[in-house]
Amino acid sequence: MVDGMREKTGMSYRDLCKAVRVPWSNFSRWRGRIRKETVLVKRPGPKKVELFDPAVLKGDIHSLDHGCKRSAGATRLYGRYRQRVSRRELSRMVAQVRHDLWVDQRKNLRQIEWLMAGVVWAMDATEHDRRADDGEKIHLHNTQDLGSRYKFLPMAGGYPLGEEIAGYLADKFFRFGPPLLLKRDNGGNMNHLAVNEVLSEFFILPLNSPAYYAPYNGAIEESQGELKKCLRDKLGLAPSCSREQIEPYAEAAVHDLNHRLRGCLGGKTSCQVFFHSGNKPTFTKRERRDIYDCMMEQVERILAEMNQCGQTAKESAWRIAVEFWLRSKGYIKVHINRKVSPNFTPILAP
Repeated sequence: MVDGMREKTGMSYRDLCKAVRVPWSNFSRWRGRIRKETVLVKRPGPKKVELFDPAVLKGDIHSLDHGCKRSAGATRLYGRYRQRVSRRELSRMVAQVRHDLWVDQRKNLRQIEWLMAGVVWAMDATEHDRRADDGEKIHLHNTQDLGSRYKFLPMAGGYPLGEEIAGYLADKFFRFGPPLLLKRDNGGNMNHLAVNEVLSEFFILPLNSPAYYAPYNGAIEESQGELKKCLRDKLGLAPSCSREQIEPYAEAAVHDLNHRLRGCLGGKTSCQVFFHSGNKPTFTKRERRDIYDCMMEQVERILAEMNQCGQTAKESAWRIAVEFWLRSKGYIKVHINRKVSPNFTPILAP
């Protein structure tokens, strides 16, 4: 790969290593191993000499009690295989199996198809893979219209405070019109008093994800991965980047994504659907109030059926009521796979 980059750019090996942030010493060592036709990357730690059947180990890993972040019994399993496989390698194998099960579980859950632009927006924050040239983390705050997949220009750089997010949202509501609902997670900066005041000012109903259940806001989670990948491509060979410099790169990445043809949008771009769909609904403040009252009546009926009144029950009832209303108006369509994986059953709770 580096040889190909050298042919295209004419840069020296040392400059290319600096651009892609690969230590020159590592690169030189790897080139020497290639010339000697030896193993390119050697795994650290003592070499394991006892043979074992990988299929049996894989079966043992699958039999562990896998959670969303931990796998109970992995330490005992390592005790059985410590003479045959390193702790690092076993941890990697367990993490891969856990990830595969998590992917299968997400595919088997209920999936929501967003049918109308302008009704529901979602926002989320993430950290970019690359750190700034001063070693600090680079934060991205992404906001997207779910019906069109249209991404608004993100906040990029330092960790966004609640007041900054509030100002950012107010600007987007004035420019593009406020949605009816805003999905968010439970981060303190996204639930800040200033943010809630902006939502109240525009009569926008908040919809929070259940605690520790990121897939509820899966559309924006997928959008984050899409944005980070495109941003990596934009940065390319840039040897370093400050927090101040990252913003134009992020905006360029969002521009490209908004003008990408998407099969889920009938071959149109997000920009076309968001600005030229022709049937994007608008809601007056009175209509928003009536919608809220309708949803709250549904919440009270749900709580009465559940015979519960705790905060968690109220939040679950609110999410059910919102989904029911969106389905009744034809703004979303819910697809349910009846063959749900038996793993991760605690995660399926509302």
